[in-house]
Amino acid sequence: MRYKKNVGDMGEDFAAQLLENSGFSILQRNYRTKVGEIDIIATKDGVLHFIEVKTRNGDQYGFPSEAVTQTKQQRIRKCAEAYLQNRRVTWQKVSFDVYEIMTDLIENCM
Repeated sequence: MRYKKNVGDMGEDFAAQLLENSGFSILQRNYRTKVGEIDIIATKDGVLHFIEVKTRNGDQYGFPSEAVTQTKQQRIRKCAEAYLQNRRVTWQKVSFDVYEIMTDLIENCM
């Protein structure tokens, strides 16, 4: 189980760096509520992004985004609602994004 966590953490770190390099401002990472977690919350150009990062070592189990099931999407939405309510902030534009990271991509960039 720890190996999967390390791979996931590596993917999230890589995604956060990509986002920052692309001009995003990261507001929070690993935002947790009782219903779930959002990996990265960021803003760019007036849009609030709730980002799920899925990292895989290969494609033997399909594309990483295929792991974002309907149930997972509902949990992310509920977490996003909690985030907005807790901060009492309204955003005109909100985006829900999935970043697919393959570990060989990370290795080739380092």
